[in-house]
Amino acid sequence: MKGNEISVKELRTDAVEWLQKLHQTLTVKEYGKGTIRNYSQEMKLLFKYYNHKSVVDIRQSDIEQYLQYIKEVHKIGRAKGRSVAQACSFFFKRAMPSA
Repeated sequence: MKGNEISVKELRTDAVEWLQKLHQTLTVKEYGKGTIRNYSQEMKLLFKYYNHKSVVDIRQSDIEQYLQYIKEVHKIGRAKGRSVAQACSFFFKRAMPSA
């Protein structure tokens, strides 16, 4: 999804801090470099898509709407959709609560 309208949006300051927290959590839990890179990139795109909201205000319904958007507009496949969902799940269930 490089070069599209999402990737050119700015990241909020709180989103940058949450991405750092995600990276730290993944590193401490000894996730692989590829997983760290992929989860970080997926969350960065989600945070840019919702750059009008604080990260703590993003809800499950927002994530579902985002998944629908990238499926319809960017024609992502099932595997990519699951990857995005897994990144979101890890972030909101593991990284965010530990903050």
